[in-house]
Amino acid sequence: MPQPDRARKTAIYYALPAMAAAVPTIPAYVLLPSYYGDDLGLGLALTGAILLAVRIIDMLTDPLAGWLSDYTGRRKIWVGFGAVIAGIGIWLLFVPPDQPGGWHLFMSASILFLGWTLFQVPYLAWGADLSGDYRERTLITSLREGSGLIGIVIAGAIPVVMMNASRADEIRSLAIMTIIAGAVFVTLMIIKVPDSAARNGRRDIPDQTGISLRIRFGQSLRSLRQNRLFVRLLAAWMINGLAGGLPAVCFPLFVRYYLRLDTDAENGLILLYFVAAIAAIPLWVLLSGRTSKHRVWCMAMIMAVSAFAFVPFLSTGDWIGFAVICVVTGAALGADLALPPAIQADVDDWDRYRFHASRTGVLFALWNMTNKLAMALAAGIALPILGAFGLTDGGTENSAALIALVMIYAVLPIVLKAGAIGMMWRFPLDRVHQVAIRRRLARRTF
Repeated sequence: MPQPDRARKTAIYYALPAMAAAVPTIPAYVLLPSYYGDDLGLGLALTGAILLAVRIIDMLTDPLAGWLSDYTGRRKIWVGFGAVIAGIGIWLLFVPPDQPGGWHLFMSASILFLGWTLFQVPYLAWGADLSGDYRERTLITSLREGSGLIGIVIAGAIPVVMMNASRADEIRSLAIMTIIAGAVFVTLMIIKVPDSAARNGRRDIPDQTGISLRIRFGQSLRSLRQNRLFVRLLAAWMINGLAGGLPAVCFPLFVRYYLRLDTDAENGLILLYFVAAIAAIPLWVLLSGRTSKHRVWCMAMIMAVSAFAFVPFLSTGDWIGFAVICVVTGAALGADLALPPAIQADVDDWDRYRFHASRTGVLFALWNMTNKLAMALAAGIALPILGAFGLTDGGTENSAALIALVMIYAVLPIVLKAGAIGMMWRFPLDRVHQVAIRRRLARRTF
């Protein structure tokens, strides 16, 4: 067992790359859809369709990336390789030519998301490898997601500092910061953090030498359907991800066309949202140490639902009212980021115990894939509908488009989150069960 100080330092080195990876999150998920669709003139419908297509193609690489990291028993090499590809994609996507076409958006986004897949899937699995303790896993995921939120806040602060800069200059600055920080932090992690999967010699399906890689890959995916805990958690994660993705995609449009606030107010509200998420993470970690993680996650989703219920009552220019909603939903985001991956790591223990297989990478690949699917559906649903209603054409005078905007931004997420809460409230894997599973695993070898 590593000493507490050493384990804490390892967790910090592991968490740092999340800060660099999160810097482009705001432009990639929140600003770029409206930037390409509205500011650069591609159109919301075309932009949404392209991003949906890219996401669907991108999702096909997730299970393969996770399985390869399990099969090779290496996380570091895939993380490093993915970081390099993602850096290239970020520059192409964030620094487009003056009049980019749909082909440029498709190719640059594809390169970026491929790099993110090769980086993120083994990176998430690596975190689950670092500890088997119920509480310590929550700490590791909280440090990682908290570091990511700090990166998002830094990204959100750049437009605030660059008050008179254009959107293009802001996004270009974010790209430069991401590439530099990523090079430093990923290198430190590769040097300082042990590759636990390689050290333990883990493989996805043992004792099947002679079977082709294609068959092994297919067996690994098909057998996961028997893990009902994983399927249940994954479904709740997918539904809640869509509930969070819809407001994220619509956020700039809601501020611009419904509240009629300027860009400075938009940047300030985004920053406030993520600061609230960072501030709330210690609270969620504390609560999850006293009760079950899944119950705390449900409490956070209930809090978000309560805040979204007030959105239809906002009026033009209601900056203060919307700021309060941003604080509450931002605090709930802290739980969305910190707790579900820790629950997923516990489900991975159950998978190893029940099916005699070590496939952390595959589980987190499907986890990452559903998150991408949720964001793709959010853009693919919201932008074409708002484009069909003529939101950007009619602006603030198009009442039908504004009603549709409120429905997509707030009402639909309420319904979706209610479904996720129903799925997770009685989730059977708590601390007592996880500790028992870890003890049994410790007495058994594959």
